[in-house]
Amino acid sequence: MTKPQDIAQPVGKGQSGEPKKVLLVGATGFLGAKILANLAQDTSVKVSAMSRKDRPFDAATCVEWVRGDLMDPASLDKVLAGVDVVVSSANGYMKESIETDFQGNRNLVDAAKRAGVGRFVFLSIVACEKAVDVPHFHAKKVAEDLIVESGVPYIFVRAPAFLDQSADYVADAVKAGRFYAVGDKTTRWSYVLTDDLAANLASAASNPGAEIVNQTIDIGWRDGPKSQEELARIISHLLNKPLSIWTVPWIVFRLLARPVRLFSELGFDLMQMFLFFRKGEFVSEISRQEQFFGPAPTSRDAIARWAKANSLI
Repeated sequence: MTKPQDIAQPVGKGQSGEPKKVLLVGATGFLGAKILANLAQDTSVKVSAMSRKDRPFDAATCVEWVRGDLMDPASLDKVLAGVDVVVSSANGYMKESIETDFQGNRNLVDAAKRAGVGRFVFLSIVACEKAVDVPHFHAKKVAEDLIVESGVPYIFVRAPAFLDQSADYVADAVKAGRFYAVGDKTTRWSYVLTDDLAANLASAASNPGAEIVNQTIDIGWRDGPKSQEELARIISHLLNKPLSIWTVPWIVFRLLARPVRLFSELGFDLMQMFLFFRKGEFVSEISRQEQFFGPAPTSRDAIARWAKANSLI
C-alpha cells in the first residue's frame, strides 16, 4: 500500500503560483519568535502563527495570528485547515506541565493527519531515543514516533544544548568574570546558538526539495561537541578576559534528583537532563545538517555572535 510519505510533494509554490501556507506552533516562545522572524522574511511561504490568545494581524510582517491550544483538539482542527506545512517548537515542561509535551503533541499530530498536512517540521532533541529517564527528552521521542506512525511527511530537527537562553545566565556570569559549569569541566556535549537553530527550522519548512522529507537532522557545530572548559576558554579568548570556572559536581544532581521531584517536576527533569549529559551521548552528527542547511558554524563563530548580542564584545 502506498503511504503519504512515499508520495510526498516538494514544498514550494503550488500550481496556482500561490505560496504554501505554513503554521508555526510555539510562536510566542523565545525560540519560536526567532523562527517566526525567519519565516516572515521568506516570500515563498504564507505564514500564520498560533497563540492561545487573540492577536491582531501583523501588517509589518504579514503574519496572521490564529487562536489555538495544543490541549484543545477542536481548536487545532480549525487552525490547521488549509495548512500545507506545520512547524512546531512548542513545549510545556518549562512553563506549565510536561503533559503538554505528551498529550499536546499527540493532539497536534492527530490534527495534522486529519488536515492532510503535507509536511510536519518538528523540533526534537539530539539523542532523545537514548534518554528515557529525562521526561522532556522522552516526550520528543514519543512525538517523533507518533508522527512517523501517522504517515504525515516529516522533518525532525534535533537540537543539542542551547548556548543562549531567554534569561541568559551564561552571559550574566561572564560579565561578572565567572563561568558556571555543570558536573565537570571535561565532558563534551553539543551546542547550538538559537539564531542558527531558528534559521534551520525555517529552512526545513520552505525547502522545496523532496530529499529533505522524512529526515532526522541533528544540529551542531562544525568542530564538534565542546566541554565547558573549552567553552570558557573560547569566551575568555574572544573577550580577552579571564574567567573563573565554578562547577556544581555530578554528585549534587544525583543526590538531589529524587527529593527535588517531590516539589518540582521541572527541577527533577533538568537534573535528569544534566545526568544524561554525563554519559557523553548528547552529541550531534551533523552530516545531514550540512547537506540540507549548508556549512555548520564553528564554535568560535557562534560564540562570537552570542557575545556580540549580549554586548560582551
